[in-house]
Amino acid sequence: MPSYQSVDVYVYDNLTREMPLPNVLVRVLSADGTEIFTQGTTDAAGHVGFLLWTNAYSLRFYRYQTVFSMPQTIVVQEGVGGTPVPNAFNVYGEVAVPPIANDPNLCRASGFFRDITGAPKRWLEIILIGEFAPILLDRSGVLSERTAVRTDEQGYACLDLIRCAKYAATIQGYEDQTRSISVPDAPNVNLPDLLFPTVASVSFDHPSPWTLSVGKEICLKPTVITTSKVVTHGTDTVNVQWIVTDPHAVRMTIERHHLRLKGIQKGCARLIAKQWDKSIVQIPYPLVISGSGQLIQVQ
Repeated sequence: MPSYQSVDVYVYDNLTREMPLPNVLVRVLSADGTEIFTQGTTDAAGHVGFLLWTNAYSLRFYRYQTVFSMPQTIVVQEGVGGTPVPNAFNVYGEVAVPPIANDPNLCRASGFFRDITGAPKRWLEIILIGEFAPILLDRSGVLSERTAVRTDEQGYACLDLIRCAKYAATIQGYEDQTRSISVPDAPNVNLPDLLFPTVASVSFDHPSPWTLSVGKEICLKPTVITTSKVVTHGTDTVNVQWIVTDPHAVRMTIERHHLRLKGIQKGCARLIAKQWDKSIVQIPYPLVISGSGQLIQVQ
């Protein structure tokens, strides 16, 4: 007898067949695709669940820069006598792979841009001027000249830049602002991240959790990496806000290249890193920087 059943949809990267794909919109339609019943978004495990009537359905998927075979049909079933049976379905998406530069001295910057409606930002012009004196690259002279790139109909742009070089960038619509960008020592980088970098992650030279005695201290050397794959300087207090959740248990001193943590009284706290600059909004916005939130115990 037909009844409602729990349905689990798992979405994975087709290349690895194991890596989950979060933030995939999964839409459930009738088998002929003429009626929409419900929809949901996959979590960090690539999972989204539904409660569906025993029937055949058509699934459609959406995730930016990811291609799915659509539609995909599922049949929700029940066991003998109405007993529940597993209704789990695996789906695989092709994630766009960013290109890499062929020349080991160059970094290929590529990526997509959208307008305020979320549609592709077509024909956006980006102007770059090298912030360096004339240099010799494989015995070829490179001058600090102006170059420009435009996005195509899909809002996509791609160009090669010299690794570790600095450029001044002007973006159409923000002509009154000149952004100084640092190219990573990497074969590729996401162009929007290069133009609008934020802090991606932090790590430390001592493994956590950290245990202190009252009156003792530990000196930590953090490594701060931006979304453009560039390692910033020292504790980078311009971009990173360092916080100890319980200053009564742990006192923190922020130096140029190190964080000093001193045990004050027995207890525990966490070392949190947050973005100082709120002008570049990320969606979803990370409450804390990845790699922070480490536990400090005072005995």
